[in-house]
Amino acid sequence: NELDDKVILKADGMPTYHLANIVDDYLMQISHVIRGEEWLSSTAHHVLLYRFLDWEEFMPAFAHLPLILKPSGNGKLSKRDGVKLGIPVFPLSWVGESPEDSFTGFREAGFDPAAVLNFLALLGWNPGTEQEIFDLESLSEIFSLEKIHKGGARFDYEKAKWFNQQYLHHASIDSLANQLRPSFEAKKIQVEADFFEGFIKLYRERVIYFQDFYEQGYYFFEPIREFDLKTLQKKWTTDRIGFFQSLVEKLSVFSNWEADQLEILIKSEMNAANIGPGDVFPILRIALTGIPQGPNLFETLSLMGSEFATSRMKESFMKFDELLSVA
Repeated sequence: NELDDKVILKADGMPTYHLANIVDDYLMQISHVIRGEEWLSSTAHHVLLYRFLDWEEFMPAFAHLPLILKPSGNGKLSKRDGVKLGIPVFPLSWVGESPEDSFTGFREAGFDPAAVLNFLALLGWNPGTEQEIFDLESLSEIFSLEKIHKGGARFDYEKAKWFNQQYLHHASIDSLANQLRPSFEAKKIQVEADFFEGFIKLYRERVIYFQDFYEQGYYFFEPIREFDLKTLQKKWTTDRIGFFQSLVEKLSVFSNWEADQLEILIKSEMNAANIGPGDVFPILRIALTGIPQGPNLFETLSLMGSEFATSRMKESFMKFDELLSVA
């Protein structure tokens, strides 16, 4: 007597959600229905439908979750917020008829599925401890509906990025190689297993998303896109050109191309010329990669290999004067 009337079957014979979901759950033998709190007001109607259909003994247990809120905390998160803020809110991308109806998914944004699951599990729930990183097995053991917060949970995309970063940092090299290889092959890049593992080790602790591996280390596979002219203007001086040219010549005939041995050789040459790291390392990095920062310089040199690295440096040194004259 206290409930409003609901249309459960339209005049054309098409059932509305209220009837369709009850019949569907009954036929699939659904034991638990876990849905958003906006369905609380309809739950009494659904319970009555189970009774009227004489299915009450098969009625699932109902649980209702608080809403996921916008990153600002004001209002329910919507798919439009994803477009507006440039963040994923769906597992997979969806291409609609217009940009407004197209949405980027977590997978295409470069997230590990396990990291997304971990992030979502802690969105409005916590285990009562300081632990944040869980695998699926441990989550299934300790998760309980009773510990879900009553209030809405703010969708913290920065926290989602942190989870993904942690998962990529701690993933095994083999696992990352298997996940990354298809995207490299799509770029027509075929690499040997040993090189690929070394490449992943070099960038694993520097990335947030899967695509960061290539974006940060693209210069291993294609020419340098752009040189850091601001740093070059400060560090590249004509009186040191001879030092760098001599260093590259010695590197080109150096036989022990291991990171630690390369470090010994380069630092020895620097000491002999009385030039400090601040005047040498940025130039070598820019010559190799275009930028003055990145993974360990000597490990980068070692992975590039003697022929590639020395050729790249010679080519870059020849461009520096021309680039700076234009700048």
